[in-house]
Amino acid sequence: MIILIFIIGYLFIIIENFIKLNKFIPSLIMASICWGLIIFFKIPVFELDKNIIQFQNSYNLLLFHLGKASEIIFFLIGAMSIISIMDMYSSFESLINLFTVSTKRKFLWIINIISFTLSAVIDNLTATIVVITILKKIIRNYKERLYYIGLILISANAGGVWSPIGDITTTMLWISNKVTTINLIKKILIPSILCMCISTYIGSKMSIFNGKIKIKKSNLSKLELRKGFFLLQIGLFFMLLVPIMKTLIGIPPYMGMMLSFSIFCLITNIFFKKSFFIEKIFKKIDFSSILFFLGILLSISSLEVIGKLYYLSNLIIHMVSTWKITTFILGLISSFIDNVPLVAATIAMFSYSIDHEFWHFIAYVSGTGGSIFIIGSSSGIAAMGMEKIDFFWYLKKISFVAFIGYLFGYLYLIIF
Repeated sequence: MIILIFIIGYLFIIIENFIKLNKFIPSLIMASICWGLIIFFKIPVFELDKNIIQFQNSYNLLLFHLGKASEIIFFLIGAMSIISIMDMYSSFESLINLFTVSTKRKFLWIINIISFTLSAVIDNLTATIVVITILKKIIRNYKERLYYIGLILISANAGGVWSPIGDITTTMLWISNKVTTINLIKKILIPSILCMCISTYIGSKMSIFNGKIKIKKSNLSKLELRKGFFLLQIGLFFMLLVPIMKTLIGIPPYMGMMLSFSIFCLITNIFFKKSFFIEKIFKKIDFSSILFFLGILLSISSLEVIGKLYYLSNLIIHMVSTWKITTFILGLISSFIDNVPLVAATIAMFSYSIDHEFWHFIAYVSGTGGSIFIIGSSSGIAAMGMEKIDFFWYLKKISFVAFIGYLFGYLYLIIF
């Protein structure tokens, strides 16, 4: 019954544009019913710990997974709030003036390289939010902007897999002592670059990227642009501070983001006291997307606690002859099932030594595989909410590009 409700809920999310129903509604209903059934019928639930499946109280386990989901939710709220402040004071308009390209194709390469680089530093989710915000200022045509966003997602997810702080799943592997920073970068950097470059090259051949692009310069005064650029630098610095704090003192990313957001608000309040209104910032945040994200995470966790993801992974293990094929299949699964519980189950099931090739493969496939479908990654879900991207549009226009990039990077891993 829980699996059936999950499938029905996902179908409603996929066809949201056809039925005119905001996707956060089926997402929350799906999560509530799934966990309600588990608690009401006292269905046995489990938590993975190394290679042992331990029995847990369902209510306590729900609180545990709510806490895990909240880490991501509050991280997202903090990042969106910092971006809203920067946007309020025209920070991104000051950045637009730095672009001097004249063709759409060149602009695509530049914006994808920025996405790739940023995601390794401030994680792929935050990088996607930042770049989409910039893109809204430059590409006014909605249809044209969707193509840019689709390819940006591939680049951001590829940029996150080679950095221990660039993607949630990579961070999980890093914290669990499955990979070390130096060896992760040495093994995954080139495949991720290959994934980004191949995808961008194929995407750039689409007819929509033919012709010139005219980047309209901002008509703001020099003083306003200087203020905006100052806040842009400060805001990005505080975002960068989050992984640094995590690395140096161990503060969780969501707490680091809340701290950065608070200090950024303090600085903004001191410098722009007369024009700083916190209410305006929160009005700009798309809370329906945040609620959608919460529902998705809790729904997937319900499948995790009843052992279905564990059984699915075990089924794959017994069906294939080598772990390299296993990782490839897991990458494809991560394109439509959230990669976080999938990687958590993988960490629990396998006992390969630190920096074994298996873990490097998992780091690559779980991140880049999430680009094949838009619902396969947190950055894709965020973009879906920010720009109301249709699941089937992405499937028809972008998925094949993401798969080719994913495949080339994977083949490099096998060969080299």
